[in-house]
Amino acid sequence: MSTCTDCKKTLGCWTGKATACHKCATVLCSNCAGTNALVPFDPNDPETSNDVSKNGTVFTYCKNCFQEVSTLDFSKTYDVFEPSSKEESNGITFVLVHGGGGTRAMFRPHARELAKLGYQCILPDLPGHGTMVDTPLTCDSCVDTIETVLKDENCEPSKTVYVGNSLGSYIGFYILDKLGDSFAGAILMDCGQNTGPDCSFKAKFGLFFLRRLGSMMSNEGLMKAMMGATKKSKADYHVVEAVLGSGMYFQQSDAQVECLHGVKPADHIPKFQFPVSFFNGSEDHRDSEDKWLALCNDQERSSLKVYEGGDHFFVHDGRFVKDLLDRMDAFAKSVV
Repeated sequence: MSTCTDCKKTLGCWTGKATACHKCATVLCSNCAGTNALVPFDPNDPETSNDVSKNGTVFTYCKNCFQEVSTLDFSKTYDVFEPSSKEESNGITFVLVHGGGGTRAMFRPHARELAKLGYQCILPDLPGHGTMVDTPLTCDSCVDTIETVLKDENCEPSKTVYVGNSLGSYIGFYILDKLGDSFAGAILMDCGQNTGPDCSFKAKFGLFFLRRLGSMMSNEGLMKAMMGATKKSKADYHVVEAVLGSGMYFQQSDAQVECLHGVKPADHIPKFQFPVSFFNGSEDHRDSEDKWLALCNDQERSSLKVYEGGDHFFVHDGRFVKDLLDRMDAFAKSVV
C-alpha cells in the first residue's frame, strides 16, 4: 500500500482513493489531496497565464511542489514594494490586506503600479492564509500580524494608509480600532454589507453557506466551484497571478466566518480619528455602505465610490483599476 507524501499515512491511499501530485506524481491520500491547489502561472507568458478562458484548470499538489509552483515566496510572510529610487519616493506607505481565502499576492499587481507613483507598499499574509496558513485566525491575531509588520518596517503613522479588501476590510474595522494611532487614513473595499452580529437574515444565510462549504469541500473543490463565477465575472486584471496562482486557503473557514460575523463596524468606525475611503461594486451585496460612511468622524475627507457594473471582484476588473489607483493616490496625498 502507498504512503501519502504529505502526512506519511497509508490510510486513504487505497487504489481508487489516492491522488497524484500534478508535478511530481507522488501519492496524496484522500485527506491531503486538494489541500494544496492552484492554477499554475507562467511568468514567461503572463498574458496567456492570466486568461482564465485559456488557463483555468485547478491542479492539486503535494506541499513541497505547491510551494515551488505558487506565486508566493514561502520564505517570508509579507512583501514590500519600493519606488525605484529615494528621489521618486513620496514617503507614503500603503499596507494592503487581502480578502478571505486569498493571500498577499492579491494586491501585487496594484502594488507594482503604486510603487511607480512613489509609494512604498507592504503586503502581508493574514493568519490562516498563504504562508501563515497554520497560524490560528482571529481578529486579535490579525492585529498582532499588522502591528508586527508596522514595527518591522518602521512605518511612520502620519504617513501610513491601511488598505483592506473584503475580509481585510471587515477585520480592518477591528484592526483600525485597536491600532488607530498607526494610520493616517484607511481605504476599505468590498465591505458594503453588514455581516456582523446584527446583520440581516440574508447575510446570516450567506455566512452559514460559506461555513458549510468550507467544512465539506477541499481548497481544490472550492476553487473549481469558484471558477464558474470567475469566468462569468468581468475581472481580468492579473487574476491568476494575484489570486488563483498563489492558491486559496479555506482550511480555517470557520474562523473566517467567526471574524466576519464577530465584527460590528458601527461600533468601530466612530472611533476612527482619520478619514476613510470606501469602494464597492454595484453588483455586490451592499446594504450598509451609506451607514458606514455616515459614521465617519472626518466627513469632509471620507468618501464612497461605487463602480457601476462591478462585482465582488471589481479590484481585478480592468475597467476600474486605473481609476481605483488614481483615487487611492489622491486620497493618500490628501490625508498625509
